[in-house]
Amino acid sequence: MNKVKIAIQKGLEEVKNMLLTEGFNVVDYETSGLDADVTIITGVDEAYEEIQPAEYHSNGKKNMLVIDATNSSPGEILKRVHMYFK
Repeated sequence: MNKVKIAIQKGLEEVKNMLLTEGFNVVDYETSGLDADVTIITGVDEAYEEIQPAEYHSNGKKNMLVIDATNSSPGEILKRVHMYFK
C-alpha cells in the first residue's frame, strides 16, 4: 500500500476513486489540515490563489505538493501525482 497521503477536494470523486484503486491514502481536503503530502483542489481556493498546475508549498519542515485540477482530466491529475510519487 502506498503511504503517500493525498487530500482531495469534494467534487473530484473520479480522481479520488482512481487514487484509492492505486493504493494511495486519500482523505478529504476540508478535514486534512496541513498533514497531507499532496493536496488536489479545483477552482480558486484563497489559500492557494494563482498556483501552477502542480507546485510545492512548505509549512515548516513539511513540503506539500498542491495540484490544481481545474481544466484537467482525471488521467492528467493522476499523471502529475505519479511524476512526484512513483
